[in-house]
Amino acid sequence: MRFAAGFVCVFGILPAGLRADEKGAAKTGPIRVGVLSASDKPAGNTSQGLYIAILREAGMEAGPVSAERVKAGALDKLDVFIIGGGSGTAFNKSLGPDGGAKVEAFVKAGGGAMGSCAGGYSFVRGHNEALRYIEIANAVCIDTENGRWARGSGAVSIAPEAEGLPALKMHYANGPLWKITDVPGFGRTEALARFVTDVKKEGDAGGVMPGTPAILGGTFGDGRYVLFSAHPEFKWKYGNKSMVVDAARWVVRGKLAAEEKISYEAVFPSMVGKKE
Repeated sequence: MRFAAGFVCVFGILPAGLRADEKGAAKTGPIRVGVLSASDKPAGNTSQGLYIAILREAGMEAGPVSAERVKAGALDKLDVFIIGGGSGTAFNKSLGPDGGAKVEAFVKAGGGAMGSCAGGYSFVRGHNEALRYIEIANAVCIDTENGRWARGSGAVSIAPEAEGLPALKMHYANGPLWKITDVPGFGRTEALARFVTDVKKEGDAGGVMPGTPAILGGTFGDGRYVLFSAHPEFKWKYGNKSMVVDAARWVVRGKLAAEEKISYEAVFPSMVGKKE
């Protein structure tokens, strides 16, 4: 497919700076991102504030969007919708079933979604009523009963699902543990990286976390998503800011072509060749 600007789409991948519209054509201009936030001015040290700062620095139009605005149709003017850190249950309750349905429809029609920590709970198939308001990933949370989800926080080691790439260090704070499923009606969900190290409560035997997916990438309808269990937006010294930018650029590329892979290298090109 040839675009008016002279770019060519190969295997459904759009060049950086372009995003697909609902008919598969390319749009130019900055990627428009809304980060779910109850505040019109989220603090700079919050997950929401950090996402906005990172994406604005990359030239995107990023800002907060409230649950009420989502329910009123704000997603119609966005390319990417992000749920960052906090409480997945609380975020989904604020959206309610109507807002959740709008998020699902947005992604299904070709919009992009991203989440970290709480957002990682929000977008998979839920284990309570509120977390069932948005279900776009073919995955479920595991090991959540009796408060085991509250593992604690700290630096974790994450291994990319790619040959020859070093492990990453990322800030973790009670993020979800996932199991990828194969339920009809959902698109593809792939593990892009897996946990190497464990975070557990004192006295807990642990051992569940290592080997489980730490980053998910996938499709829902014509849209795409990237979910982080940990926080690439925090602890910039760990060098993960570019993953946020890469993910935003990947999720706006529209419907996945049959030949196109969902892989760590495809989603995070800036991390390929990175030294440990």
